Amino acid sequence: MRFSLAALALPIAVASALDITGPSESAFWVQNTSNTITWTFNQGDPSPININVVNSNNRTLNGIFSIASFVNVSDLTFTVTNVTLVPGDGYQVQFVNTSNITQVFASSQTFTVKPPGSAPAPTSASPSSTASGSGSAANPSATSPSGSGTSGSSATPTGDSNGGLSLTSSQGVLGVIAACGIATVSALLL
Repeated sequence: MRFSLAALALPIAVASALDITGPSESAFWVQNTSNTITWTFNQGDPSPININVVNSNNRTLNGIFSIASFVNVSDLTFTVTNVTLVPGDGYQVQFVNTSNITQVFASSQTFTVKPPGSAPAPTSASPSSTASGSGSAANPSATSPSGSGTSGSSATPTGDSNGGLSLTSSQGVLGVIAACGIATVSALLL
């Protein structure tokens, strides 16, 4: 019983504010062209992350499509070159744990991949930091994990980009202190 209350307190400290802003319903992708993934984050969010694309329609995409591995969230954008996904609806970008792809930190809105030759989606101002790469299919027999909601809060981070988890923000540190305090008090009371 002591450990169950402590386990309930832990998610407070690791809640993610990652928010995938594109692609979205209005920011679709076009097959065989370069397409961009954009996001916001708070200092202390998990980093690095893996980027995957999923679709619940098995005729469009059967399993997980791996876009990139070990991407620092401080990059704020990732350009996918030569997208080879089958045109269709219901795609989602997911940011997942680098060592456990079933742990989803953030999911995009569903979006469409349009056929080659389609006019690109309208663009808005993009962050100045960029990374790029091309995706490859991975584990076609896997089923897509359930998505998780994302928080709308964001901040422009300042700090190192060594890929480690940083708890330098007061919110992250206070969350860890609160979780430890709750766990300690609950253990003493039981």
